[in-house]
Amino acid sequence: MSDPGRRGPLDGIKVVDFTRLFAGPLCTMTLADMGAEVVKVEGPGGDDARNFGPPFLGGEGMNFMALNRGKRSVVLDLKASEGREAAQKLVADADVVVENFRPGVAERLGIGFDDLRAINPGLVYCSISGFGPAEELGRRPALDIILQALTGVMARQADPDGTPRLLCITVADTYAAAQATQGILAALLVRERGGGGQRVDVSLLEALLTAQAYRVIAGVETMELPAFDDTVPYRAFEASDGDWLVIAVVSLANWQALCEALEDPDLAADERFGTNPDRVRYRSELAEILERHFRTRARDEWLERLSAGGVPCAPVQDLTDLMRDPAMMAAGVLVELEHPVAGRIRTLGPGIHLSESEVRPAGPAPRLGEHTDGVLRELGMSGADPRPDA
Repeated sequence: MSDPGRRGPLDGIKVVDFTRLFAGPLCTMTLADMGAEVVKVEGPGGDDARNFGPPFLGGEGMNFMALNRGKRSVVLDLKASEGREAAQKLVADADVVVENFRPGVAERLGIGFDDLRAINPGLVYCSISGFGPAEELGRRPALDIILQALTGVMARQADPDGTPRLLCITVADTYAAAQATQGILAALLVRERGGGGQRVDVSLLEALLTAQAYRVIAGVETMELPAFDDTVPYRAFEASDGDWLVIAVVSLANWQALCEALEDPDLAADERFGTNPDRVRYRSELAEILERHFRTRARDEWLERLSAGGVPCAPVQDLTDLMRDPAMMAAGVLVELEHPVAGRIRTLGPGIHLSESEVRPAGPAPRLGEHTDGVLRELGMSGADPRPDA
């Protein structure tokens, strides 16, 4: 349960967030959930994610609402000298800066690592890019679909006819956000132990390769990638009622339990399927047998039988099915926030639970420039407004 009296583990840490879209905002939102003060610096038009949609909620894109809670929004024109001055003043007493500009843009705007380190030597400066700081792989757009295409993810999801398929979740950005958060926390720990500030570099390319580490090793060492079905059976099956379930046989005990649940002693004795390498070799033959079995009972009946025997299984359901489960609110997986325009909204909780420290959303996503006036006053710049058209 949430305890407002407990401090967050990053209480007192100030983060200046120059990021937009997905990976950067997710990283800085995680820091905000941990108690850091996060000031999101946006240009005149705001984070592009504000306009992603439909759907929209309170006039904002759902992507933006989901990834920017608990932050203060400040509008600065970094192309103008007044805006750059305000940004540098904002960073002067900050602990962390996070940016995901295209290579060279931060430097041109006067907020590159060397620029800000000269102002604040203890600064932890995190850059999130598509391909790393050297950009040896070229200057391709750092979009999730580009990374999925380059790293083999789309090929791995390909249809039987070879048509590549996109994973419809932003997997590269999500992994990169997690690695950026880890890098920032590690750099803060180094500083806490007496070290200075430093730069943290994270790329979407390396993040997505990390998600496929065992395939990368296999490809490098043997020049032969593991097959798509390197664990069999490990897939979805349709039941007699038209609903689907998944099973995962990852051990000999799982295989024996599956055969018992299917009430098929001949299958258990079939030498073609005795070990996982055997089942991989004869995956097509096994698939036909299992498909026939699963079409004989309704999904829920199968789930009950399989679960009783210890076979890993689950229903295939839409995300909305899971979100309707009251247990999601009770467990803190979902939380409610009050938005000044959209009203009461439900969103994901932080996903990190500490026994002695509070990790929770500090508030909803901000409106564009909602906190500009207050932040400028704190910087002593209310008389020389660095906002565009001021």
